[in-house]
Amino acid sequence: MATPTLPKIWETFPELSEPLQAILAEMSASWHIGFDEIDRAIRSQLNAGKLVRPALTLIFSQLSDQDYNKSAISLGASVELLHLATLIHDDIIDESKLRRGHESIQSQFGKDTAVYAGDYLLTGMFSLLDSADRPVANKLALTALQEILFGELIQKQNRYNLDTSFATYFSQIKGKTAALFKLSATFGLVSGKTYNTELLETVSKLGENIGITFQLLDDYLDFESIMDNLSLGKPIGQDIRNGIYTAPILFALADNEVNEPIKSLLLKRDEISDSEMVVLHDLIISSNAMIKLESLLTEYSDSLITLITSLPNVDMQNQLNQLSQLLLNRHN
Repeated sequence: MATPTLPKIWETFPELSEPLQAILAEMSASWHIGFDEIDRAIRSQLNAGKLVRPALTLIFSQLSDQDYNKSAISLGASVELLHLATLIHDDIIDESKLRRGHESIQSQFGKDTAVYAGDYLLTGMFSLLDSADRPVANKLALTALQEILFGELIQKQNRYNLDTSFATYFSQIKGKTAALFKLSATFGLVSGKTYNTELLETVSKLGENIGITFQLLDDYLDFESIMDNLSLGKPIGQDIRNGIYTAPILFALADNEVNEPIKSLLLKRDEISDSEMVVLHDLIISSNAMIKLESLLTEYSDSLITLITSLPNVDMQNQLNQLSQLLLNRHN
């Protein structure tokens, strides 16, 4: 099977082209289970991702004893397989019909095939971890898996919970989103035969910060796209209908001026109509929710710049600043 093509975002980083292609090749070689439907299901999702997480592994490998080393390639491929597996399993739980603009595996092939595909990608992840031969990476991966599961369980426990605090939601996104970014960054640091243990805490914080900022921006963009998607005839407010309340909703619920009408709409759960979703959108816009979210995004963006500046490699600082700008200035 042909190796998936490199996303256009990486044309800006020509130094990453060859190692990212190597990561794609390792990923492509790891998912041939021999059952045609599962192979086709996995293949259907491969060209849609931006490869941000494995790219972070490559970038942070510059803090090890060898830039873009062979273990970094294997570890970068493993973290992307883990990412794909979590997306597939998320879509099963949420009964999502779309993933990255394409029909989801569970929608196209059925839930049973989706479960098997996600599980098989996890076996590929562990195989790549083994080939990297970095014992500390195994420990980091185990911690990340525990954090991801914890984030998923927090989300499950708080579906349709109108009293969910932002602190609870913050714990959720630290597990569901930030844990993978943190793992990607620390994988890069520990990919060499030796690494600076003093840097591990800084790199962990930096990776987590990127993940939190990435998710908060997603919350902002998803909410902002409600009206645009409605005009285009696309599904709107799927998270809201599924009882998953993100930052705009939670900040608005804390505003006493709009709390009651927002709650009455959310109590409709998955029966909320598109016209009622527009009313909900307007209520949130009229509150202080988006201002609070913008302020929080600014706080995390500033912290990210500070952490990047603390790194000892100037070229790497430039790479991360450039990548951060691309991620934070995206529109979808």
